[in-house]
Amino acid sequence: MSNNLITIVDYGCGNIYSLNRILEKFDYKVEITNDPEKVSKADKIILPGVGAFSVGMENLKKNNLVQAINDFLKKGNSLLGICLGMQLLMKSSQEFGNHDGLGLISGKVMPLDRNENYPIPHIGWSEINIQLSKNNLISNIKDKSYFYFIHSFKVIVDNEIDSVCNTKYGINKFCSVVNHKNIFGTQFHPEKSGKIGEKLIQNFLNLKI
Repeated sequence: MSNNLITIVDYGCGNIYSLNRILEKFDYKVEITNDPEKVSKADKIILPGVGAFSVGMENLKKNNLVQAINDFLKKGNSLLGICLGMQLLMKSSQEFGNHDGLGLISGKVMPLDRNENYPIPHIGWSEINIQLSKNNLISNIKDKSYFYFIHSFKVIVDNEIDSVCNTKYGINKFCSVVNHKNIFGTQFHPEKSGKIGEKLIQNFLNLKI
C-alpha cells in the first residue's frame, strides 16, 4: 500500500465523513472499510467512534475486526482511536453495565462525575494539560490548547506513563490523550477542533512506521 493511504475502520459507530475531508486535505487517499483483511494489512488506521461502548464492541466483534486490529498492531504500525474509539482501547467500561474492551491499553472507562455548573454530557471546548511533552502526537501543540469534546464517560489509565495529556472538567480529571507503544487515542474530536485538531491529525499521519 502507498504511504499516502490511511484506513478508517467503519464499524457503524463512526464520525467518518468529517475525518475523510481533513485527511483528503493532506493529500491522503482514504480507505473506509469494515473488511478485516484490509484492516490487518493497513499502513495506519483510525478507529473513530460515537455512541455506546457496548454497541461499538459488539459491532467490532460481529465484523471480525478485533483480531484484524490485533494483527495490524503486531506489525508495529500506528493506530489512532478517537472519542469512543479511544475508550474501546481500554480493558473495560462501566457504561450501562460492565463490558470488556479491546484490552490494548490498561485502563477503564467510567461515568463523568456530576456537579453543579458542569452539565453532562461534556460538550464544548476544553483545554489539555500536557504531561508528556516529547510525545510525537502532540508535537508543536502548546500546553493549554483547546479541543472539542462530546462525551459522558471518561478514561482512567492504570499506568500514568500512558497518559500524554489530561483534561479537567468540573470535579473530573481524565485522560484526554493516550499513547501506549504504537497505540494512540484522543478523547476529544480533532476533526472538529479546527486548525489545532488538524495539526494533531497531521502529526499522526507523519508518525514513522
